[in-house]
Amino acid sequence: MRHAFLLNLAAVLVLLGCSRVGLVARTTDGTTPPDTALPGLTLPPEGTAAPALTTRPNAATPSVSSLPVVYLGVMVHLEGWGDDKSENRFGAHTVQIRDTASLFEKYGAKLTFESKEVTEGILRWGDNVLLEMEQRGHGVGVHADLGGSLSDDCARLGPELRAEREQLESLGVRVRHVSGNVSHCDWIAATIDAGYSFTTGIVAYGVMSMPAANRPPEFRNCKSPAACHDLFPPELEDRLHPWRPASGSDWLTHDPNGKLVILASGQGIACAQEQTAGQDTRNGCLFEPADVQAMMGVLDQALELAAPDQVNILYFSWSLGSPLDPLVLEEWLKAVEPYVKTGRVQWKTLPEMYDAYVAWEGG
Repeated sequence: MRHAFLLNLAAVLVLLGCSRVGLVARTTDGTTPPDTALPGLTLPPEGTAAPALTTRPNAATPSVSSLPVVYLGVMVHLEGWGDDKSENRFGAHTVQIRDTASLFEKYGAKLTFESKEVTEGILRWGDNVLLEMEQRGHGVGVHADLGGSLSDDCARLGPELRAEREQLESLGVRVRHVSGNVSHCDWIAATIDAGYSFTTGIVAYGVMSMPAANRPPEFRNCKSPAACHDLFPPELEDRLHPWRPASGSDWLTHDPNGKLVILASGQGIACAQEQTAGQDTRNGCLFEPADVQAMMGVLDQALELAAPDQVNILYFSWSLGSPLDPLVLEEWLKAVEPYVKTGRVQWKTLPEMYDAYVAWEGG
């Protein structure tokens, strides 16, 4: 009805002698949605009679199915519960993990759990919740929390990362990635030596492995990952596509022959609105509906930036850690659902994102 009205209006204006009329359907934010843009009008030169109104062929308007897809996920760091020290706390933590997984599964959504303390809790208390999560379709990896002190012996980083991988693998899960490994050491080489295929959750402290002259001024002298925990690279367009780093001294440069893949992170779920606004989040954040709006804004931006000839990824992070309000979390899952139904967004684990990138590399 809207298009018919606009076309009739255009015809009237042409007959009244207007030389050019541009009519384009717009969304509320002023952009032109590619699947609803009104076909262009072919208008006569000035002083000529107006012929019958014509339009471009429908084939010129891209369909939703032809637009690039964004792979969406959530990285969950399992930490802060002392799982290896208290069976009761470990049990309470596993309840949180299972409840969260059930909520996401209700919407066909996928999580990637990155573990250190829970791994040790399973080895001590015996409830293999991580193997269960993998069997239920979620991802599992290591959250190492290593290399973050300037006094660390760089020769030990690779072996310690390998020990974390082997410990998690002893639970029967497939382990290909690690987070919490950025360092002033060559953390790229150490991660490769430790047997990982890809790395996640990159924060600004990672630039400490670069020559000082090549670091951004605001992160030139980071004392710890906590002090420089900003998303990095800072611009979403630089985090949207995986890449293979050249080395720890130049890991922002893509090297097609590199042995490691970086999947850069999106905002933290609980602090989405603060991170989007560039605010300090070191004192924690309150998870509320405004964070849902911020995450949807980031998803919309990712869809605008998505490239049809590349793998486009976006994943949000969460430390569990602290539980999030399940009602607010469910509002976000509901908001994402229409995007999934159109085919523009697909839920993926981080290992699935890596597999998609490797398949894309192979042509």
